Amino acid sequence: MERRLRELDWLDQTYGMGSYGPPPPPPRRGSSLRGFISLVVVAAVTTSAVFAIQPQIFPDQIHELLGTTPERLLPARSIPSGPGDYSFIATQPDSDEPVAYDPCEVIEVAVNPEGAPGDHESLVARALANTSEATGLQFELVGTTDDRAFSAMSMGDPVLVLWSDEGEVADLGGSIAGLGGSYRVAPFGGGRERYVTGFVVLDREDFEDIRSDEIRQAIVDHEFGHLVGLGHVTDTRQLMYARGGHATEYGDGDLSGLAVLGSVPCR
Repeated sequence: MERRLRELDWLDQTYGMGSYGPPPPPPRRGSSLRGFISLVVVAAVTTSAVFAIQPQIFPDQIHELLGTTPERLLPARSIPSGPGDYSFIATQPDSDEPVAYDPCEVIEVAVNPEGAPGDHESLVARALANTSEATGLQFELVGTTDDRAFSAMSMGDPVLVLWSDEGEVADLGGSIAGLGGSYRVAPFGGGRERYVTGFVVLDREDFEDIRSDEIRQAIVDHEFGHLVGLGHVTDTRQLMYARGGHATEYGDGDLSGLAVLGSVPCR
């Protein structure tokens, strides 16, 4: 019991998020909460590159004209009626609609196992299942990779999950336990922005120190919440609470926000 209380107290001191401001490039801001960090980057694209690389990023009217309107891969989730707050990392210009992943495309995920804990496969698999269940987005674990360049990703790259330390990733310094976020693109000629890939970077030293499986899973799930577009809240009942330590799984507010993120129209 004493060990459990020490772990919860440790998490309460670390479960926050520094943030980057509006891109590009995102100006760095320090966080007084000293916790998780999310990053969103807007990638510039051209019409030809967009259509050749990713047809679904074209404006919806073009899809309709070409008869290529896609369909959802999984059913949209019902928005819970329970109490709880949620926020989004980014919204569409002049709108409250969140920037989100396309529910008509599989979100591929690759894991770099270097420095990862022995149970990293189950941690990632559970996070994928929890986030998919809450959003109606379909993830696919495509295997392992030796890629670690999460700050220089391309549109076609799978989401990158890795464990690192302060020596490699300076933002993991102090009590920061992880980073999570996604890159977004804006279609040429108008239309909704959307996320196309992203990353989850976790602190290997913190995961070595934490003995509670619940807390370890909570940290990974929290970062996957950032990955798909959730921001922090001040509601202590939610997993996305900025300082953490009060919830170890998605709360009603988290689930509401995740359901909204998964219910955006297909591109």
